[in-house]
Amino acid sequence: MKKTLMMILLPAMLCCGGIPKIEFDTLTHDFGKQAQNTHVKHRFMFTNTGSATLIVNKIEAG
Repeated sequence: MKKTLMMILLPAMLCCGGIPKIEFDTLTHDFGKQAQNTHVKHRFMFTNTGSATLIVNKIEAG
């Protein structure tokens, strides 16, 4: 019984693989005081440290 169960579950575990994991260099950024209608931008750098493909679907300001 154990061998049969293992033979069924092993391929399922291998095909599903790992999970993505996102890690940011920094989590916040302070623009300081800015004049009104001033255009500012900042780039947040991140890395996928997981073992599966990371897909970013939506980005929102907090």
